[in-house]
Amino acid sequence: MSLLDLSQELLVHIFSYLDYRDLQVCRSLNKPIHGLIQKSILLQYSMQLELYGYDDNPSCPLVIVDKLRQLRQQETSWSRLDFEKERNIRIPFNPSSIYDLTDGVLLLGESTSGIQTGADAVRWTRLSRLLAKENAPSNVLWDRIDVGAHIIDVGLAVDEHDLIVVATDRETDDNKTDFELRLIQLSTGLNHPLAAKPSIALATIPAAPQTLAGQCSVCIEIIGDLLCFLFHYPAGSTNPPAMFEVYNWKTGQCLEIRGLDSPTYSTFSFLSPNVIALPNCTENTIELCRIESTSIDTPPRQLRTSCVLQLPNLGQDHSIAQVTCRSEPKMTKTTRSATAFRSSEPFHLRPEDAVVIFNVMTHDSHGFHECLTLIVHSAALLKILDSHSVVPFPTAPLSPLCQPQERTLECSPAPTDQSAQPPAPRLLWAEWGPKVCRWLEASFGASRWITTTCGQRYVTVEEDPIDDDQMRSTIVVYDFNPHNVRRLAAQHRKRRRYFRGYRHVDLSEAIPLAALGVDAAAGATQIVPPPTAIGQEGGLPGPTLARLDHTSLIPFTDPTTRVIGQIQCETTELMAGYAMQYRIFDEPVRTSLPFAQLSSYKTFAYGAVLLDRNMVIGVKLNDADDIKELVVHVIKRGV
Repeated sequence: MSLLDLSQELLVHIFSYLDYRDLQVCRSLNKPIHGLIQKSILLQYSMQLELYGYDDNPSCPLVIVDKLRQLRQQETSWSRLDFEKERNIRIPFNPSSIYDLTDGVLLLGESTSGIQTGADAVRWTRLSRLLAKENAPSNVLWDRIDVGAHIIDVGLAVDEHDLIVVATDRETDDNKTDFELRLIQLSTGLNHPLAAKPSIALATIPAAPQTLAGQCSVCIEIIGDLLCFLFHYPAGSTNPPAMFEVYNWKTGQCLEIRGLDSPTYSTFSFLSPNVIALPNCTENTIELCRIESTSIDTPPRQLRTSCVLQLPNLGQDHSIAQVTCRSEPKMTKTTRSATAFRSSEPFHLRPEDAVVIFNVMTHDSHGFHECLTLIVHSAALLKILDSHSVVPFPTAPLSPLCQPQERTLECSPAPTDQSAQPPAPRLLWAEWGPKVCRWLEASFGASRWITTTCGQRYVTVEEDPIDDDQMRSTIVVYDFNPHNVRRLAAQHRKRRRYFRGYRHVDLSEAIPLAALGVDAAAGATQIVPPPTAIGQEGGLPGPTLARLDHTSLIPFTDPTTRVIGQIQCETTELMAGYAMQYRIFDEPVRTSLPFAQLSSYKTFAYGAVLLDRNMVIGVKLNDADDIKELVVHVIKRGV
C-alpha cells in the first residue's frame, strides 16, 4: 500500500501537521500530491497563515474558505494602505498622559484633580465597541476604574488574564507615601479573582505624595503568571533608587529582584515568557536576562544578565537620555483564558514572528536632541541569546531581613555575592547587529508613543514638506515580514519591467490573484518558493527571506490608493547625509534587515499614529500634548 492509496481527506489531515517548508517539499514529490496541496483549502490556509505570520483562532465561527479569503484581502489591503472610511472619536473626558493600546483595548488615564502627572482614574474601551456605537453615551462606551489613589502608571494583560495592574501612591495617616500595585479584573473593575493578594506593597517613603509628584515612574508587563516591573523611586528616597522585580502575580510572591541605578534603565520588554530585553542607557547596551526562578517557596533571587549586546559606539559629545521598547503581541506559555475578551477574529498575529522596537533618545553637549528607532525580530535576539548565553551557577537568595514590600529609606535589599558567577558574554555591534537590525531616523514627538508596533509592522508619521506650514503629516507603515517584502518586490519589479516594454512578462505572476478578481478558493493561487536564511554567509541568526534577484531598492506608487512605497533590501547607512562629526555614532552604522515602506498619499493633522491588529489610529493632541481626538483607519478585508 502506497501513500497515494489513502483517501484525500486522510492525506490532507496528515499534511496539515507539516509546516510551510515541508509542504513545499511534498509538492515537488509528484503531480498528485502537488495537486492535492494546491487544491486543499485547509492546506492553503495553513500555508498562508505561516507566511503572513498568523495563528488560526478556533473560536471564530467562520469556515476556513472565508478565513482564507479575509486573510488574503487583508494582506493585499495592507500592501496598498487601503482603509475603510475613517472614523473620528472624540474623548469625552479630560485625559492624562497615561495610555495603553493592546489586544483591541484602548486605555486612557483620566485627570480630575489637575495634577500634571499620572491620573486619578482610568477609562478603557474596546475599539470594536467605539466603532460600532459611535454616537452612544460616553458612560456606555467607556468603562471607568477608580482605585481611590493617585495612579502612576498601568500594565495590561487583556486577552490572557483580563488583568490590569495599577501602580499607585497613597498618603498614609502619618503623612508618608505608600507605593503599591493593585491587581484588578479589567472587565469588572474589582479585585482580580485569581490574585491571592489584591495589592502588592512596594515601599514607604517618609514624604507626602504632593511633594513627590512627577518624581517616580514605573514600567509594567505581565506574561503568564509573571508580573515584572521597573520602578523608579523619588531621588534620594531609597537605596538603590530603582528596582526591577519579578512576581508571581497570582500568589503575590517575589521571585527575582535587582537594584538599579536610576538613570541607567528606563524600560524593558519581554522577548519570550522568561526572557526580557533591558536597555542600558549608560553602557549603551541591551541586556538580555533570563528569569530563572519559578519557585514560590524560596526567598527572591538576584536577576542576572545572560548576554550583553553592544550598540554602536556613541560620538564623543553624545549620550543616551532614554530608551523605550516594545514588542506586540507577547509570547506566552499559557492559553488565552479571559472569557470577557475572547476574540472572534478569524486569526491572530503570531508572537514568535513579532519585531521589537527600541526608541533611542539622545542628546549632545550643545543641547540638541535626536531620536532613532532600532528594529529587530525578537526571534533573532532569542537565537543570539541561545548561542552565546552561559549557564549560571545557583545564586543565594536575598536576605529575608528586608523583603521588597518592606523597603524604606533605611532598608535596601542585601547584596549577593556575584564573584563566583561567570561574566555575561558581551557581543560587539558588528558581531550581532548589522544583518538582523534596521536603524531608522525618527521624530522626537512621534517617539513619545510606544504602541506603534504590532506583529511585524511599525507605524509612524512624517511631516509632509509641502504642507509643513499647516503641520500636516503622512502615515508611514514599515513591514518587516520577509514574505511580504519578497511578494511586493516581485510584484512591482515585474510590473515595472512590463511597462518599460518587456511584454513577455506575465503580470499574473507578480500581482496577487485576489486583486485581479481570480477566485483564490479555486486553487489558482501562486505560492512563492521557500525562503532562505538571512545572514547564512556570516552565520548570524535572523528572520527568513527568499533571495531577491537583481533587487536592492524598488520604488513604486499604487495606482488606486496612490500610496508611495519602496522595498529596501540592501544595506543602508544611518545618517549617511551627515558629516561624521554631526552623527550620533562615531562609526558608520550599516544595517540590512529588509523592509517595505508605505506612505499615505493623503496628509493628516496627527501628532502621532498608533497600531493595533488591523487598524492604524491617528492621534490629535490638545495644547497640553494629551489626546483630544482619535481617528481610526481600519484596514479593508472584505465580509
